[in-house]
Amino acid sequence: FLDGDEYELHRFEAGAVPPEADFCLRVGGDSMEPVFHDGQIVFVKKCTSLRPGEVGIFTCDGEGYIKVYSERTPSHPEDYTDSQGVIRRQPVLISYNNAYPDRIIPRDADFRILGRVL
Repeated sequence: FLDGDEYELHRFEAGAVPPEADFCLRVGGDSMEPVFHDGQIVFVKKCTSLRPGEVGIFTCDGEGYIKVYSERTPSHPEDYTDSQGVIRRQPVLISYNNAYPDRIIPRDADFRILGRVL
C-alpha cells in the first residue's frame, strides 16, 4: 500500500517533522486510541525490525496496520524452530484500545515490518 499512486502532499511548519522521518501516514480507525487518533498523521522511520514495545507500521496479508510490536512463545514451537534448533518468537500486534484483541501473526502469513513510528 505504500507503493501506490494515491497519496497526499502536506506542508508542515519548520521543525515539525522529525529529521529521521522517511515518510508519514494517516491513521485510520480507533484501534490505537487514546494515543493515536483516526485521521492523525504519524511520522515513520523505515526499518525491517522492531523491539517489543515499539509502535510500528506493518503489513500482514496485504492489510496495513499501526500497532505495538510484541513477541510471544509460539503455541506450536516446531513451526518456529530454525535449522539449528533455536525456537524463534512469534510476532504479535497489540492495539492500545482494549476493544481490539491482539493479532497473533501465523507463521505462513505475509508479514512485514515497514517502519517505526516516531
